[in-house]
Amino acid sequence: MKKNKKMSILGITLLLSTLLLSVTVAEAQESTEKPIIVCTTSAVGSVVESFVGDTADVVVLVQPGLCPADFDMKPSDVFAVSNAQILFKQNIQGEFWLEGLLEAAGNENLTQVAIPGAYNTPQGAKNYINWVGGNLSQILSIDLDSEISEMLNEIDEVSSWISTQAEALDASNVNVICMSWLKTFIESVGFNVVAIYNPPETLSTGDITALLQTAQTEGVALVADNLQIDVEFGEGIASEVGAEHLVLTNFPGAIPNTETLPKMLRYNAEQLFNSTVAWQTKSTLQAEKDELTNQVNSLQQSVSDLESETSELQNQLTMFQISTSLAVVVVAVLAVLLYAKTRRK
Repeated sequence: MKKNKKMSILGITLLLSTLLLSVTVAEAQESTEKPIIVCTTSAVGSVVESFVGDTADVVVLVQPGLCPADFDMKPSDVFAVSNAQILFKQNIQGEFWLEGLLEAAGNENLTQVAIPGAYNTPQGAKNYINWVGGNLSQILSIDLDSEISEMLNEIDEVSSWISTQAEALDASNVNVICMSWLKTFIESVGFNVVAIYNPPETLSTGDITALLQTAQTEGVALVADNLQIDVEFGEGIASEVGAEHLVLTNFPGAIPNTETLPKMLRYNAEQLFNSTVAWQTKSTLQAEKDELTNQVNSLQQSVSDLESETSELQNQLTMFQISTSLAVVVVAVLAVLLYAKTRRK
């Protein structure tokens, strides 16, 4: 009996030890597990990824090449949100689906952070960096001061380059028509936006006619489409008025070498500057062609005038010759008459 009792006590002790060990291992695994941070778009996600690197799993819901309004919820998105520690959102109209996603995920421990406002300008990008960095520092208890400073300096370098290029190209005198969601960025670079348009599927025939009239009367140089909305609509307007057509992206990562906000700003600015150079070159060549055409027309007119003068002189010479001939005949007749009169005497 005593032996069986001892065996029972030993078994219970081993069982408790196993349970305690399992709990300890589970807690250790949980403590080393990376936090999941969900971001609605790459505008926020690119900044978060730059800060946390591989210390967290960052999930971006909307692919950068899509408009947020076209997002289609998947089971993997629900799973990510249900296990996430932080959700960064932009509070834009295109995120109308977010409420349903949050309800499906049912994560009561999720910390939601809204980062509103423009992000596709140098100042807007700096605001995003400060807000995202500040919230990550507070929620995850990490020091990101040096990373924030480094990213802000990168934005300042891009901003300085943009200002220099814009001044060199006299951007303020370059007229632009663009998709409405690009207006803030294009004006921040220094260009003059004379008209905007909403998604093409919402435009009437009257809207398109008005855009064409504005493009013609304002001498528009550039027509810019938004990659996430439509890449062909602006081309039709540009071809009608001899403007340059270009496509800009509103979200980092949609095009190679645009993975971060600074890179996206530089890429978009380069498209504007390169298109401006192309338009200015084309305009210069067209002006030179027009000048040569005018010179040729002027020379042709001069030749025509000379031919007219030559013809007039030829006519005068002919008349002179006829007059001279008549005069000779008259003189001859008079001479004969005079001779005949003299003979009669």
